[in-house]
Amino acid sequence: MAFQITKEWLIDLPEDFDSRVEEGELIFWKTGITIITVPFRLPAETDKLTLLAQIQEKMPADALETLVSTKGGIVGLGYTHIHTTRDDKKRLSLYTFTASDDSCLQIAFYLDNPDDLAWAKSVWEHLIYLPAE
Repeated sequence: MAFQITKEWLIDLPEDFDSRVEEGELIFWKTGITIITVPFRLPAETDKLTLLAQIQEKMPADALETLVSTKGGIVGLGYTHIHTTRDDKKRLSLYTFTASDDSCLQIAFYLDNPDDLAWAKSVWEHLIYLPAE
């Protein structure tokens, strides 16, 4: 089911995800998986490739894997990392940034089961972007 994040960005998730908005972030979750989405406009005088280059410079040195995606007029950068929760639980995480000429959608996937990583990558790769008219 495609969930609309903004007029331009949609994410295709199974219907068994719950959702809520918290501090400007749209959060989806079900047992074992949490997804946090944050859309934002590109800063003035910054194009999508410059933005992703700036994000790449800030990626943690201990990132496990780096991913790059191009699809039509959008480009993406992602990386996997081990996230430690407040209660010291370790979760495999996938952080992604997908940019158009006008906006960027940042998504964090937090996975209790590392086997869900292929699914999270597929969700990222199949984001739906509808350019503003």
